[in-house]
This record gives sequence, C-alpha cells and structure tokens, in this order.
Amino acid sequence: ALSRDPWVVMFENFVSDSEAQRLIDLCAGSFEQSMAGAQKSGHRTSQTCWGSSPEFLHDPIVQAVNQRVAEITRTPVENSEFFQVVKYKKGQFYKMHHDQNSALYTPQGARMYTFFLYLKTPASGGATHFNDLDIHVEANRGNAILWPSMLDSDVTLPDLRTHHESLPVLKGVKFAANLWIHQHDFRTGWLRGCPLASRDSYYPDAQLKFFLRGMKAAGKPVELPPSMHTFPRAHDILAAVLAESQ
Repeated sequence: ALSRDPWVVMFENFVSDSEAQRLIDLCAGSFEQSMAGAQKSGHRTSQTCWGSSPEFLHDPIVQAVNQRVAEITRTPVENSEFFQVVKYKKGQFYKMHHDQNSALYTPQGARMYTFFLYLKTPASGGATHFNDLDIHVEANRGNAILWPSMLDSDVTLPDLRTHHESLPVLKGVKFAANLWIHQHDFRTGWLRGCPLASRDSYYPDAQLKFFLRGMKAAGKPVELPPSMHTFPRAHDILAAVLAESQ
C-alpha cells in the first residue's frame, strides 16, 4: 500500500504489455480533447477515448481486464463506467482535481473508487501526484493504482485527501486508462438509454454543500472556491455548513 489512511494501493504488472497495447489500439483514431467535468478547460490538456463502443465492450481482452478489476474491488462489472483511455503528449497535464465530480443523486450513486492503469510509459514525466498524501507514482506501463473518492466512514461525503494530478509529460507520450467504479449499477441504465442526470444538476447548492462538508471531514479549511463567490446563497451555505456539528 502506498497509503493506509486513506488507502492507496499499487498493483505491479496488473496488465501485460499486449493487454496494454490492445487498449491503446482499440482507441486508434478516436481520441478527442479531454473534458474537465462537463467542459473543455485549460485545467486538463490531454486527449480522451471512451471505451463504450461495441467493439471495445465486447473485446475479450477488455472483458478480462474488467473482470480482474471487479474481482479485486469485489464490485460487479456493471458498477463501473466504461474505460476512459487518456493520451498525454509532451507538455500535457491534468491539474489537481478530484474524481467524484459526477452527479450526486443518481441511480448509480457516486464514484466510489478509481482504478487507474498505466498503458505506456513516457520517456520522462507524466507521474501521478497526490499532494495531500505526498505520494508520487511514476507512469510505468502495466502498473495500476486504486484509491477511494468517498470516505470509508461516510460514503455520502467525498474523501478530499485523494485530490491528485497528472504531472506534465516532459518527453515522449503517456497512455493510461481510468475505470471509475460507482456504488451501484452504472452500465445497465446507460446501455438502455436511461437518463443518468439528477436533480442536483439543477441545484448547484447541493454540490457546494457536498464539497464543503467533505472539506470539513478532511480537516481542510472550509472555504468557498473562487468560482462560487458570486453564486446566490453561497455564503449562506458556507455559514450553515460551518455551523453543523461534527
């Protein structure tokens, strides 16, 4: 384990070279500008390929890797989103962020865990850095890391200690893959075309309360993000969260 509280676990040689290459090859010609949340941003400059196509989903290697993750995490395959394969060229990065940025009140629940696979090692740079935990993981092909996005003690709150970033690639190209695992079944509803949005899409104050309470639980200073200072009721919500008992 790289950390025990919160737990961050590394799996060496989790995928073989041929498995890693297959995940990359399935995305040939399908990479697009990565999104940070629901929008493009200078906060994240990589490229993304979502593994939701029939060819990707039905590939035997993809299915084998999915099953391996399910056995380790003891969660059904259906609880995970589809592989998000990411490509970082020289100078590209993803600044500090948290993976529970999906809607809160949904049938599939929050993103509970991230299983992150390294598919190609860059010549230099591209490590994953957890600032609060002082953990630095080199992007070595075949390895994987697993960490929580929600608190073990309260799965309704984010574990903000697992904020992390992908440091810039200095030379070469880095390929990796995210697999986000939800509390409940994600894939069945998505594949049937059911809407996965939730009421908190229309009530941003719910998202703000969620992260302010997470800050409080993590022992961080409970402050409004700069982007929320002009949000109606933001200061009232902050005062209410600060007044809540532990």
